[in-house]
Amino acid sequence: MSDAPETVENKEEVRQTIEEIKSENAAAVKKERSAKDNAFLALCIGFFPITLVVLGVRALFRKLKVGITFKTTVVFTVVFGVMLIGYAAFVLASVGNLVGSGQAISQDYMDRMVITSAVLVFVFIVLGAVLGGFSSQYMIQPVRRITRRVKEISDENISARLDPVDSQDELMELTEQINSMLDSLQEAFERQENFVSDASHELKTPLAVIAGYANLLRRWGKDDPKVLDEAVEAINRESENMKRIVDQLLWLAKLGDFTLNNTEFNLYEAVSDVVDGYKLVNTKHDISLAGDPSTSITADKNLLTEAVRTLTDNAIKYTPPENGVIKVRVDKTDDGIELSVKDNGIGISADEQAHIFERFYRCDKVRGRESGSCGLGLTICKQIVEMMGGKISVESEKGNGSKFIIFFRDRTAE
Repeated sequence: MSDAPETVENKEEVRQTIEEIKSENAAAVKKERSAKDNAFLALCIGFFPITLVVLGVRALFRKLKVGITFKTTVVFTVVFGVMLIGYAAFVLASVGNLVGSGQAISQDYMDRMVITSAVLVFVFIVLGAVLGGFSSQYMIQPVRRITRRVKEISDENISARLDPVDSQDELMELTEQINSMLDSLQEAFERQENFVSDASHELKTPLAVIAGYANLLRRWGKDDPKVLDEAVEAINRESENMKRIVDQLLWLAKLGDFTLNNTEFNLYEAVSDVVDGYKLVNTKHDISLAGDPSTSITADKNLLTEAVRTLTDNAIKYTPPENGVIKVRVDKTDDGIELSVKDNGIGISADEQAHIFERFYRCDKVRGRESGSCGLGLTICKQIVEMMGGKISVESEKGNGSKFIIFFRDRTAE
């Protein structure tokens, strides 16, 4: 036990060392970036008139929302055109001067023209390379910023996003797509973390119970039939609980990346099928359905019926069989559709109502575990309803039952 403070101290030292390394790397990257930016700024100042032209053209391109290919084509066409115009102007001016002076074209003149043309071509090539490189560097700056930003994003900093690009072209679309991809990755990471955290949190108890009864069987179960029956029953019960927990955890993980299959169907008939199924297997509670039989909705039928089953299961678990009444109702309202599941069970206090949709929250923890509840059903139900654009709420009072209400607003009325 005396090693614990030293272990914590060592972990803290390691953490500080890692932070220092990260800071040093960030400083080095910033210094390198600053040197490049200064060099580029000096180049812009050196070619100040050209910089103004480029800025004006860039503003025009941004306003017209043209693509990078078109921009590049225009820039290099202009550069090449300027060089051709310059060379043609020189030749015409030279020939004009010769003709104006009344001299004939001589070999000496042609030799000078060849040498001068070669020099001009070289100058134009250099100038074209400088202008082309300057324009390319200017246009590719957003790509460099995107690349630097992407390098800064890691699994420890998955919440970082690319800065908006000051252009109306493929780069802006690329930035938006990358940010959208990062949003999806972050959601996937969070779902994975939640799944691992939830599984490790909730599976501990049934695993501990199974291990305990297995140890009990190993010691005394072979010779004591009472111990054997108790242990087998407990192991079977906890195994069922584990299966239910895993199924619900998989539901939660799947809902994060679920594609809705929306169709128009009669909601009353779909809920009626669910209620009839419960009536066949549950004869202890009085389960009934009422409302408007003509109520139809456009939604994912499988998911919505799963939400109804979850609420009905919840009502059955927390409503004693003696005089237990569960009323399911489907109605049209002035601005939408309302589906409710009401029971006369143990109810929920005002303080607990704020937490009932949280993962693994059980109002009556002892009775909840005995009834097979792991506190995920209402979480799943809430996610299903919100995925389809609805809202879920609860009206309850401790000792006087609960009423869960699912509401879908009529989009056509908006």
